[in-house]
Amino acid sequence: MAQCSIMPDPRTPSRTLPETLIDLSHTVEHGLVTYKGLPAPIICDYLSREASRKHYAPGIEFQIGKIEMVANTGTYLDSPFHRYADGKDLSELEL
Repeated sequence: MAQCSIMPDPRTPSRTLPETLIDLSHTVEHGLVTYKGLPAPIICDYLSREASRKHYAPGIEFQIGKIEMVANTGTYLDSPFHRYADGKDLSELEL
């Protein structure tokens, strides 16, 4: 018969890390609402191919994209820095 114990075995780590990391990322797209009340990303042309033709020699065209978003778009893992000025940011946290 197995013995019951209310004390944890000191040889067992109190926290075990997962053997596999699961990627929960999403593609950031124009208009994607990541948190109610925060503005969605704006992804658009800064200079379209059509508009670029007006500024350059015939046959020359290109596109320059523009992305505007709040800094925590897509992260939503709040680091201590989010709440405390001297707290660790995401780059300082262990996986």
